[in-house]
Amino acid sequence: LVAGEGRTFERFRKARFTSLAARAYPFVALEQLKLISAWITFLFFYDDMCDTQEATDADYLSKLVAAEQRLIEIGHGGPSRDGDSPLDLALANIIARASEFTVDRWQVRLGAHIQEYIEGVRWERIIRLQGQVPSLATYSKLRLLISAVFPCFDFAGMCIDGTRTDFADNVLVQQLEVMANNYICWVNDIYGVDKEIGEDTTSNIVIVLANEFGLSWDDALDRAIEMSNAELEAFSALEQQLTMLAEPSCQAYVDGLKTWMRGNLDWYAETKRYASEGDESLAACWTEWTAW
Repeated sequence: LVAGEGRTFERFRKARFTSLAARAYPFVALEQLKLISAWITFLFFYDDMCDTQEATDADYLSKLVAAEQRLIEIGHGGPSRDGDSPLDLALANIIARASEFTVDRWQVRLGAHIQEYIEGVRWERIIRLQGQVPSLATYSKLRLLISAVFPCFDFAGMCIDGTRTDFADNVLVQQLEVMANNYICWVNDIYGVDKEIGEDTTSNIVIVLANEFGLSWDDALDRAIEMSNAELEAFSALEQQLTMLAEPSCQAYVDGLKTWMRGNLDWYAETKRYASEGDESLAACWTEWTAW
């Protein structure tokens, strides 16, 4: 996805995506960790591609939507074909490697979550183009999709047991997934608010709270931190209730959700991705991959 030298590669290296993978998935096998590192790298390249200023240009936007549709096809297992971009080929490689140790049910689940993520990003882009700050009610639905956390949880489940999904299908576990996703999203928003203000991105919990309740930036930030802490406490309480219901088969997966929450938080202490240094965006690679 990026040449092994130059400014873009240096920014890529400083982001330490592989460190996030190692922190969020500390118990997986080496080959699985390599796969997950590739997945997380893909996500951040796609995210930067969508956040580049060119994404507000009508011509770029129409081509971006077509490119996203191709990614959705690949996410559902579509084969590679002539003309695929490096990003397409990267996702196809990830899907193929995951299919080697997972049953169809995991692959269908992952494909659906990838599609939800990409369609959520489109929704976010419309809001940004309209110059709108979403309401808290809208944000709470949208943010769970555009975080890409649900497909990341799929990789955790696959690595625990790629032959079955029942431990992830439990209704209480699904609520824990939502709580963990919320926590990860809000932590991301808190750390990334300066970057997103500069990109005119409005789907950020700090920006939403400031707009909806007329709060100062400091007060909105404090409210977002309070919400994050409360969500973490709710997660812990529901986890204990799940244990009381004697669902031991779910515990390894719940532990995977917990390591994601903690690993994401720790990663922010070392990544330079959100530093406001005026570095070249990874999205610069996108213009090299196409003839647009």
